[in-house]
Amino acid sequence: MSWIRRTFGLDGVDLMIHAGVTFFIMLIGSSIWSHEAAETMLATVSGVSLVVLGIRRRRALRNLSLETTGELAAERIAELETRVLELEQGELRMHELEERLDFAERLLAQAREPERLA
Repeated sequence: MSWIRRTFGLDGVDLMIHAGVTFFIMLIGSSIWSHEAAETMLATVSGVSLVVLGIRRRRALRNLSLETTGELAAERIAELETRVLELEQGELRMHELEERLDFAERLLAQAREPERLA
């Protein structure tokens, strides 16, 4: 995920479209109105555009957090599956070591029995 999407909640194309629409509204308004009215209109359009961008950002980040939570859940599940696999491998190794220990104990017991008989 890009830093633009993490920061704004929108991808670069959405931001460019938003900026382009704002620019063209400002361009059209400045060519229609007189100089004094155009300054006021440019400030108003800029302010409204920033407010709309803020609303879009908040909504997008709220939806993005749901996606992130899903991604985090998937990563957590993968971690847990890895840990379960490691535990299973540890159990198999412990079982093998128990069998070897039993075998060694039997060998030692057999080695001591001839000494008792003599």
